[in-house]
Amino acid sequence: MIKFFRHIRQNLIMGNKTGKYLKYAIGEIVLVVIGILIALSINNWNEERKASDYNLVLLKQVQKELAFNINKSDSLIEFYRKKDTLIYNVLTKKVTFDDYKNNRRYSNLIFGTQEVNLANDDYINLVDNQNHLNQDQNSLILKLKELYRTHKNEVDNADKITLANFLERVDKRKLNPWLYNYMILRETTDDMVLYLLNDPYYLNDVVTYQNMFLGDHFGYTLKFRNEAIAIYSELSNYLGIQKDTSIVKNVKDYEHYLGTYVREDTENKFVINERNNQLFYSTKDKDETTVLRETILYPDSKTFFTGPGRVFGTLLYNDDKEVVGFIRTKGTEVQLEYKKIK
Repeated sequence: MIKFFRHIRQNLIMGNKTGKYLKYAIGEIVLVVIGILIALSINNWNEERKASDYNLVLLKQVQKELAFNINKSDSLIEFYRKKDTLIYNVLTKKVTFDDYKNNRRYSNLIFGTQEVNLANDDYINLVDNQNHLNQDQNSLILKLKELYRTHKNEVDNADKITLANFLERVDKRKLNPWLYNYMILRETTDDMVLYLLNDPYYLNDVVTYQNMFLGDHFGYTLKFRNEAIAIYSELSNYLGIQKDTSIVKNVKDYEHYLGTYVREDTENKFVINERNNQLFYSTKDKDETTVLRETILYPDSKTFFTGPGRVFGTLLYNDDKEVVGFIRTKGTEVQLEYKKIK
């Protein structure tokens, strides 16, 4: 090809065709420039394709990390769900000597602790190596930054505070002779039970535990978990990856939640309905014509659920295994019971 163009140039020069030669030279330069631009365009396209493919690899890793963190959060939520009823019984003074003596969950109420320890290695790798993001990818990363920079930090700080508080409680009781038996021999002595029943400051410790642990630690973890589920679902849709049904529930499996409920202390109605594969908890006026408030409800199992604002819930069943109501607790508030009417 080069010899062909050189032959044309030589013929034009030898034929003394200067005008045609100049036109040809300009044309050849234009062709060279066009060739260079095409080559650059192809190279840029290849680089963008490689960057896009790499972004997808990073996003898939983040999707798996989100699932891991959601499961870690669920573990802590279940830990506090079990504590919630125990705390209520202790603060309402329903727990007896035998309860403390024979049920270690009561004697261990404020001595046990658990941390979430959320992971973020894949998220950091994504942020550090992102390149040539498209609009959808950029939107996802902005949401991930909010999740990890705000909500994860809140959980991390709560992890540190709860661990420090646990060590402080153990240190506070190191002068009690029953501590060795309890911590090492795993024996609940009579002296320990009498302390739990009669110490004037123990109930204060339980209230502090309730506010700090069920209030902040559980609350921040629940907020992270709920936001993470939403991003996990959106990211799975974008990547075309099947969602883990233990994380993104199929509402068809929880239709027994649906219905209208009432509470003795108000004329308002409380409705659980379904929309876009999501359960919603609505507060309506007594005529059910006006929605006063609506929040997302997260079914954690066939019986237990959580919601925004540090809410625990437990469905109530009759002997025929039909839902007849539910009990709802919110952080440090008292338990509220609802009756299903339709």
